[in-house]
Amino acid sequence: MLDFANRLETLRARMEEHKIGLMFLTPGANLFYLTGIPHRDHYRTDHNAYGDWAVGGYIGLNEGVILTAPRMGGEYFVSQVEGKPWFEPVRIIDESEDPLEVMRQVVSRFDLKGRRVAIEDHAWAETVQALRLLLPETEFMMASKLIAPMRMIKSEAELDLMRKAGQICDGALQEALARLQLGVTAWDIENEIDYQLGMMGADFNSFPTNVLFTNPLKDPGLSLRKAERRLEPGDAITFDFGCIYKGYASDFGRTAFAGEPPAEYLRMHSLVLEAQQAAMHAMKADQITAAQANAIARSVIEKGGYGPEFSHRLGHGIGVTVHEPPWLDVVDHTILRAGMTFTVEPSIRIPNGYHNRVEDVVLVTPEGGVSLYGTSRELYRVG
Repeated sequence: MLDFANRLETLRARMEEHKIGLMFLTPGANLFYLTGIPHRDHYRTDHNAYGDWAVGGYIGLNEGVILTAPRMGGEYFVSQVEGKPWFEPVRIIDESEDPLEVMRQVVSRFDLKGRRVAIEDHAWAETVQALRLLLPETEFMMASKLIAPMRMIKSEAELDLMRKAGQICDGALQEALARLQLGVTAWDIENEIDYQLGMMGADFNSFPTNVLFTNPLKDPGLSLRKAERRLEPGDAITFDFGCIYKGYASDFGRTAFAGEPPAEYLRMHSLVLEAQQAAMHAMKADQITAAQANAIARSVIEKGGYGPEFSHRLGHGIGVTVHEPPWLDVVDHTILRAGMTFTVEPSIRIPNGYHNRVEDVVLVTPEGGVSLYGTSRELYRVG
């Protein structure tokens, strides 16, 4: 069970250490992580309800969390606060009120003398302007400076949810493979995956599903739309998709082939698997940096002759959002710690040619990286 009360206690200790008297968080991943208010599918319109920019959670050192919500749709937030004693009653912003005045009333309840205010990294510009107007003598900082280090280390309860999110992806893959026959489009398979994710209990996708057919003899430049390009013998099929389950993300990748793969494609797949395993083996807590793990995987593919075709980072942190720090990239020298979770997703992507990829979510342990997924990494065959 997720311990939100303990998270808030830990956060407030960090706020005291940094002389922060108030933190403002928009409805989203950070507010969910600290208080349990679910974050919802973000593929939405920018504007929805009156006073959107003033909506969010206000967290002080001692007071209960104050959540402001729009009148239209506010019942959702009222229902979510029920049973969470760390919240005060929701403050609804009515259309008859000035959102700035509501914000003034809420902020005035916090003792900010000589203290700073931390703001959600993705807060509206209008929100930041309002807080600066209301608190002209106050120093501001990013809320992520306090929250990101907390989110990096996962509890067993969090890992269980992430494993379940991976199991949902496995189930969706098996259903997609069953439908993966000659003549289908990538669009057909993407829709099947999205349908299966929902049917198997996902809250929503963690990012748009991507299924790609590649064949250097059939579609140079990948010029055809996914609704037009039909699966033919000799095509490679790569999968990249994920979901959110009870607030936690999965990110999943596998590869299949239509017909008998050529020997060089089998070698490509072996290189990708070798690169992933080499990085995972080296991901021992307190013994390696994120950049070093990236370099280990990259060296395998470089030695195999496909260095330029491994064109992206090895992976990224994952948890309540699908992309979060640290990053398995050349620029990130964070030391890996036990309890961190990363995607490990080496690939070979030949321009106007074949693609191959495998992706797992991996837990850092003292003995090395351990996949949270049980799905085979074999090259699946179609037809």
